[in-house]
Amino acid sequence: MLGLLTACADPVMERSLDRLVTYQSGYNGRDVITEGTVRMFDDPLHYWIEDAQLNRVAIEPAALVADHVGERVRVQGRFMVNRDGGRLIRASEVTLAED
Repeated sequence: MLGLLTACADPVMERSLDRLVTYQSGYNGRDVITEGTVRMFDDPLHYWIEDAQLNRVAIEPAALVADHVGERVRVQGRFMVNRDGGRLIRASEVTLAED
């Protein structure tokens, strides 16, 4: 039975930040892998990743990216878009990106 459930699960898709931002509704609720540079803002405290074109996606939980501000990372997690157009990845894994 587990094999059947696994076979039905959506695959994790590797996408650029540009693609996630441009086609955000198509990736809403999907598991993705993407890369970007970690940035943060103090008030209120939040973290995001961005690319050279300033495409941005917030990352939660903060504990997974807080030690990587200014570094390029690879993020895996669930991509979500809220009603006002905000984008978020609920990260399950964050690693340093390979150059």
